[in-house]
Amino acid sequence: MSVGRNIDVEKSGVYASTGAPYIVGHVAGYRVYADSMQVRLSGSIAKLVQGENVSTPTRGQVSDGVQWLSDTLHLNIGRAEVDRLDVAHTFNLPAEPTTYIGELSSRAEMERASIGENTLYFVSKGRALCFYDKRAEMVSRGQEMPPAWAGCQNLLRYELRLSGNVAQQIGARTLAVSDVTKPQRWARLVNLWADEYRSIGRTSTDRITASTTPKEAFNAIFADLLQYAPADYLQNTLKMLCKRGVMIKQRRADLKKMITEALNGRKHSLINQLDAAVEQARAEAGSV
Repeated sequence: MSVGRNIDVEKSGVYASTGAPYIVGHVAGYRVYADSMQVRLSGSIAKLVQGENVSTPTRGQVSDGVQWLSDTLHLNIGRAEVDRLDVAHTFNLPAEPTTYIGELSSRAEMERASIGENTLYFVSKGRALCFYDKRAEMVSRGQEMPPAWAGCQNLLRYELRLSGNVAQQIGARTLAVSDVTKPQRWARLVNLWADEYRSIGRTSTDRITASTTPKEAFNAIFADLLQYAPADYLQNTLKMLCKRGVMIKQRRADLKKMITEALNGRKHSLINQLDAAVEQARAEAGSV
């Protein structure tokens, strides 16, 4: 097997049943298995082209990485079939990742599973949506944060993981590695990643539908509406109306109390920040 000359071999042998040779090794962080019938690679294209996987590689960078693997292994990697594909992005957010993770409540036909407070999965056969604290993960593994991200404390990672019949999951008959970087296919994957996120139910929505009294329903709906106005704007507006004599102080106090009660324990405005960040990532990834 000529490919064996181009990788760091960790193990080699011969199958007892067939007498066919095989090797296991790695090249540039990619795990490689090869025998007389196939070559299998698994690894992070982001780490290959960037040296880290916190940042999101562009379509061009992924294409360059595939070409580098082809040149190094003397194989046309672009023709290889894809049986595992992760679409991911890291968000630098104003609040701790657990704040956003706690707002993601359910996804139809997928099982919700938490691992501690820093990681959340929605899982079904061949597909998983994963949210986790990227900085916490790297610290636990003793890894250094890339310089560009060194000062970022609140890093939420969202990954769409596809496995098995990946082509069928994205509405294609086949999916080769080279197909992934074609503009239309790339856009399809990015949109699937963003649409899967948008399909997740929110704790705030659950709170409205689970209301059992008019007051609970009003507070839940009122809190949703308040997310569109900053807290200081609301308070300053009430103060101005009171000064102009439009509102008596007692009524102002009642409204302030209502706002406080409605927003008590709520983080819905923060989940809107993540919504916007996902849409921004969709737009940016689809344009390169």
